[in-house]
Amino acid sequence: MFRRKDSKVMYVGIAIIFLMCFASAYGIYSKKGTMYRPGTTASGNPKEVRPAIGKDTLIFEEIRYTCGDTATTRIPTTSDLIGMEFAALVSEYPSEEGWSIDDTKENTLILARIEDRVCLYHRDYRHLGISDGFLAVYEGPLGCNHKVLLRENIEVENLPPELQNELVMANDYENQTQDTQGLLKSLYEFETEEKLNMALENFDEFQQ
Repeated sequence: MFRRKDSKVMYVGIAIIFLMCFASAYGIYSKKGTMYRPGTTASGNPKEVRPAIGKDTLIFEEIRYTCGDTATTRIPTTSDLIGMEFAALVSEYPSEEGWSIDDTKENTLILARIEDRVCLYHRDYRHLGISDGFLAVYEGPLGCNHKVLLRENIEVENLPPELQNELVMANDYENQTQDTQGLLKSLYEFETEEKLNMALENFDEFQQ
């Protein structure tokens, strides 16, 4: 009886070890999750294990503009990239030059940089808003309040309440409802310098 019991214990132990090995192997070879997986250092502390770029890795370069637009370019995974370690990729796209590397999507790298300018499409766009209490002309479409091109000699507090309210909402464009955004675009966003100047003429009577 003792031998049978010992045999059962032995078989159960073998089964447990087999299941543990299977689970460990599945965790290593499963393709689910991000491209780069956590590992451990020699001391047992967690570290980030980032394998080299593979031939099936998808790589995209994104330029993000202040107007909210993004230009995305697919970078072919050429032979000079295959096998490149993550550290080498970081040296090619350094954070000091504004680059960030997003690897949260499985087997995909997004090399992104924020440009301190509007895109080519919105280059000639202008919109009205408020700067230091005065009526101002901003570069780019509504929602892009990064660069003041002109500050008119018109204090916003001297404008009619309706205009004051609309200009306050124009400065806070992104937090408005879709219908309000459409109204503000029709009133305070201009695709050409000519349309801007026509709109500014309506404010001439409020010049100080």
